[in-house]
Amino acid sequence: MAIFRYRVKVGPDRTLDGEIQAESPAMAISRLEAQGFTPVWVRPADGSAIGSGSASLRISRQDLLTFTRQLAGLLRTGVPILRALRTLREQTNDRRMIRMVSELEDRVRNGVMLSDALAAFPRIFPPLFVGMIRAGEAGGAVDEILRRLAQAQEDEDEVRGKVQAALAYPGLVLFLGIVSVVVLLTYFMPKIAGLFVHSPQALPWPTRFLIGASAMLVRHGIWVLLGVMAMGVGVMGIWRSPAGRQTVDRILLKVPIIGRFLRNADLARLARTLALLIETGVPIQRALDLSAGALRNSVLRQDIAAVSRNTVQQGGTLAAGLKQQPRIPLFLTHLVAVGEESGRMEEALTEAARFYNLELTTGVRLITNLLEPLLILLVGAVVGFVIFAALLPIFEIGRVL
Repeated sequence: MAIFRYRVKVGPDRTLDGEIQAESPAMAISRLEAQGFTPVWVRPADGSAIGSGSASLRISRQDLLTFTRQLAGLLRTGVPILRALRTLREQTNDRRMIRMVSELEDRVRNGVMLSDALAAFPRIFPPLFVGMIRAGEAGGAVDEILRRLAQAQEDEDEVRGKVQAALAYPGLVLFLGIVSVVVLLTYFMPKIAGLFVHSPQALPWPTRFLIGASAMLVRHGIWVLLGVMAMGVGVMGIWRSPAGRQTVDRILLKVPIIGRFLRNADLARLARTLALLIETGVPIQRALDLSAGALRNSVLRQDIAAVSRNTVQQGGTLAAGLKQQPRIPLFLTHLVAVGEESGRMEEALTEAARFYNLELTTGVRLITNLLEPLLILLVGAVVGFVIFAALLPIFEIGRVL
């Protein structure tokens, strides 16, 4: 017989901690369920845990949202965690989901807390997700935490969907423009260039430039393509390196309109995440660390980490720390200060997240309205230059005659 510590739910809002003797974690869970309790976690009294990680496994964002939402619903109706996981495993046909849920089920059955089991899949469940589940386990409110995490992901996906929809048409225009230029240079231009081979007149420079570009693409097109691909790989390498990513992020923040849009996206994410963490009882310092990890821009991430390190850890207020960061707008700082003074920080941060989400919607509309005509003008100018350069010698020949 081994001794296991446990935490169970007694009613909707009350939890109970204790110890129980059993032959295995699964037997301990079964005995607790037989007594009418809903286990939150069960683990060996000596703190040991069973199971190895699956760091390489990944699932889609939609599958993660579905898993989170369904697990929250099952736990909210009082279904024990093991039965809930088994239900989710049996109703999916995706192999990666089956593998993930099966491993989660095995770990929980062997006494590992749900948060620790989720941490074994770092590419699926980020530290923010695991930290909030751990806070929910401490308060016996895992189902509510899962519901809020699902809602936060839905809000994030909604903003992402608006951005992707807004950029779809400009992207299509740019793609068609590039294809049109390549077709003109590699198919039509060589035929037109043959008309001017024996011309006694010197060709104008636009035509000479166009013929040279066409010849390079026809003869060395594969090398041009490989060069472009190599440049792309190099840019991605710079982007993924810490120093390169920081430099690029700093430059992007200074670009008019786009920089403001990127900053507002991260500020909305920061405010929404902080509100969720503080509302679930996570200490402010830990909440800041987790929220900083959720930001996309590395420069803003460092700013929030500096707020935690230089202000909150020293006993200062969050508003005072935010005020010291020039990239954090005063609007957010003032809202946080009001929330700290009134003791309603979660409401202030939720209001900030709502405001920056509205700013994002406006920013998407503005970028779309500017980007579409600019791309159309750019593509039209390039195609027009190609046609003009091809026809210019004919016009000059007609003028001489």
